Amino acid sequence: MVNYQALLGRQWDYGKTDCYSLLRGYYGLLGIDLPDFPRPESLERTDSIFFKHAKAIGFKPVLFNERCEHDVLIMRLGTKNPMHAAIYVGGDKILHQRMNSLSALEPLSRYYRKSVAAVFRHAASSVGG
Repeated sequence: MVNYQALLGRQWDYGKTDCYSLLRGYYGLLGIDLPDFPRPESLERTDSIFFKHAKAIGFKPVLFNERCEHDVLIMRLGTKNPMHAAIYVGGDKILHQRMNSLSALEPLSRYYRKSVAAVFRHAASSVGG
């Protein structure tokens, strides 16, 4: 189990404390250094930076029903393309940095389940925790 408590309650600041920086922080706790990427100016007129770089930074797609601790859920939350990343921490909970809000641990509710476009697993993360 990863002690991600220090990642909770961070105020959203695009490019500094956003969903991808939370993902980088979480994976850093696992000893996995993910590179930073420039953020697109508009989330409405771009493709997901995660989709674009996933394979190159060690992630592979897995089925939603095979998700396990440390997997990344890419969601479509209020954008045309799936742009939001959340970390599945097990127990049907996600850790994520919400836009214009605080990073939080939340249930993987029906709303979030319906928003998931893809699930990714990092090659260096241990399956099942």
